[in-house]
Amino acid sequence: MPSPAAEWVISTLHFPSRLTGYSMKILNKKVGKPVKNSKKTVGILACAFLYSSMYLLPYIKYIFYDAVVAASGFTNTQIGFCLTVYIIACIIGTLPSGYISDKLSPKKLLVISGVGHAILSFLYLMFIQNYVITLVIYFGMGITSVLLFWSPVFKAVSQSGSQEEQGKLYGWFESFNGVGSMVFNFGALWVFARITGGAVAALKGVVIFYAAMSAVATLMVLFLYRPELAAAADEHKSEEKEKPSSKEILAVLKMPRVWLFSLLALGVYGFYAGSSYLTPYFSTVLGISVVFSGSLATIKNYGTRFVGAPIAGAICDKIGRLKFLVIGFCITIVLMIAFMLMPPKAGLLVPIMILMFALALVNVSMKGIQFAALDDIGVDPKVNGMAIAIATLIGYNMPDMLLHPLFGAILDANEPIAAYKMIFAVLLGLLVLGLIVTIILMAITKKDKKKENGKASNKAA
Repeated sequence: MPSPAAEWVISTLHFPSRLTGYSMKILNKKVGKPVKNSKKTVGILACAFLYSSMYLLPYIKYIFYDAVVAASGFTNTQIGFCLTVYIIACIIGTLPSGYISDKLSPKKLLVISGVGHAILSFLYLMFIQNYVITLVIYFGMGITSVLLFWSPVFKAVSQSGSQEEQGKLYGWFESFNGVGSMVFNFGALWVFARITGGAVAALKGVVIFYAAMSAVATLMVLFLYRPELAAAADEHKSEEKEKPSSKEILAVLKMPRVWLFSLLALGVYGFYAGSSYLTPYFSTVLGISVVFSGSLATIKNYGTRFVGAPIAGAICDKIGRLKFLVIGFCITIVLMIAFMLMPPKAGLLVPIMILMFALALVNVSMKGIQFAALDDIGVDPKVNGMAIAIATLIGYNMPDMLLHPLFGAILDANEPIAAYKMIFAVLLGLLVLGLIVTIILMAITKKDKKKENGKASNKAA
């Protein structure tokens, strides 16, 4: 029989389906259908589910740490080094990922990465107690989930529709990604809770579940994603089909606006990554239970994507993506200041929770559509894979590598309340940086438009 804790996990599995159904009703009323062509919608859903499945196994220790220790027999240091090897492979593969996504078919790359990842998942299961082979597998997962996947998946989303609907496409991708992440994570917990043969047997069941989800999502991309259908509606269809030269792709490295955009991504994703420390803040400083704090984190990380990202996509396509990001940064800065000024008292738990969810809602909305702004700053869609790779290197890899050790050191060296004030100040600084850079990019794009209008006037004269 499952333990009481396992029964609690099983009972919570009804939550995602209820929330998803309710959210979809709201979204259909607010922003209509995801995209005009239902085949586009299904294709984006397939890409999002593959994205959700790709990062389950590399980060398995975050959910099933004790079971990983028991099943592998590795020390804590060895388990930590496995993730280090994975991150190194991810960093190495980031820029090349942008290059190959611009040179090769994104769909083919996604299928290859999905098949490779499923194979590596089964190999991990077979050699779970062999440390050297496990390190090789983790490095291989860095190849399948970044080199062959990261830029290609965003390129695939971009190619799913016209330039005018990029915000909506990215918004629904982020929303479906939230659905997939929640379903897969709760599904893994359900599998772990149902297997009663001990932690080792339960963990093996989880790994099989992860591998199966990767395989299913890969088949979805193979049969349901049709980039050519989306391209037919794109006025730049003929240009999109032309593969850029290596010189054109590498020229992106010399574009100052792309590096500025990378700092924009640093502001958005850096805050997203650092806001994970809001969860221990609730349990450590405000004194709520770890279970309740974890539930808040789940809703904050996944639930807010259901509503925020697709609505943001629809809005930013109408008012402009950079303008939307400026508004988003302004709102999050105000909310963050209000959050920092709230006294850390349990009696103020409700308003503090409201502020946290408001921050998360706006932030994930910005995160969901930020790559759609590449078109606004003048990056040719043919080479946006390399632009995404550069933005990822600065905006994603840097905070993942630096923020967590920094915040950990701050927590170790200071009392909890003082430490969290410092952490929140860093997060506020990232938001201010993002706002400044976005305003600069808006000024650059306005200057570009004036030049284009001037040239058009001269030709007309």
